[in-house]
Amino acid sequence: MNSDRIAISLDLINRHYQEPNRNRFESKYFWEELYPLIRAAGFRSIEIPYEPVWQFGGRSGVPMTRYSIETKYESAANYRAVLAAAGIERVAGVTFDPNLFMRNDNLGFFFGASGHFAGEALGHAADLGADYLAISPSPYYGRAAHYHPDLEAKRGVFAEKTTELLTGLAEKATGTGVTVVMRQDYWSVFRGDDMAAMLAGLPDAVKLDVDTASLTIAGIDPAAFVESHVDRIGCVHLTDTDFVDMGETWKTANPEFPEDRATQVFRDPGTGSVDLAGVAGLLDRVGYAGPVTVSARQTRDPFRALLRTRALLNQFSN
Repeated sequence: MNSDRIAISLDLINRHYQEPNRNRFESKYFWEELYPLIRAAGFRSIEIPYEPVWQFGGRSGVPMTRYSIETKYESAANYRAVLAAAGIERVAGVTFDPNLFMRNDNLGFFFGASGHFAGEALGHAADLGADYLAISPSPYYGRAAHYHPDLEAKRGVFAEKTTELLTGLAEKATGTGVTVVMRQDYWSVFRGDDMAAMLAGLPDAVKLDVDTASLTIAGIDPAAFVESHVDRIGCVHLTDTDFVDMGETWKTANPEFPEDRATQVFRDPGTGSVDLAGVAGLLDRVGYAGPVTVSARQTRDPFRALLRTRALLNQFSN
């Protein structure tokens, strides 16, 4: 695999638990200093997490919404020009997680808000010339169960509305050049047979996102998953972990930070136990030529993570 075509996700920047302070992260200059460093670490493309929170308040320097881009750069074209000047040739994809909107017992609110902002994320991806929009099909199971103690009884309704949302999103994506892909979050309401049933009910235009860490945590071999679903893969996230959920951590309120562990479940690429080089080699052997993105989504030190990740990719066979 040519590691030059692997994008890096901007989810390596997280205001919740990293230094320095939030004001710096929300400033335009922070991001414009970051882009040349990303290129210096050997990355030519990026992935952008779509975070609706930046549309509701705070400073608009964070390039996670259309609102922020238009506020600071007037247009997506101007923003892309800034990226290009820093050596970032393209935006490979955009991700969207609806967990923010699971905040009460009204399913209509959740799916209404999720559908609206998923559409905004799709528009953002199209404006940026991205290949894919990777969307989480559900909030955390534990968060949903908190507001809906009868979640198991509502599972059918939940699945039906999620299918409607993803189908509608795929229809909107027609002609934009953006592929809608469904993420494999290990904490999802839809796992195993439920995920397979949902996939069977979705149009072929909706593809799968292979997230190596989430699959590993759920006890699924990423290589076997790739071989079983090679015709349906829309993008691949090379993520790392050293955790397998042997209990029901996925059902807890905050499954990224297990209650019985001292740290989070994700690791910087190359510091966990996932055979990322092996997965990359398998993708070549099965003829996969789609988008591949590497993610250090919970790193404490994003700048060190950039170099760690590049050191790992340098070991891949080009």
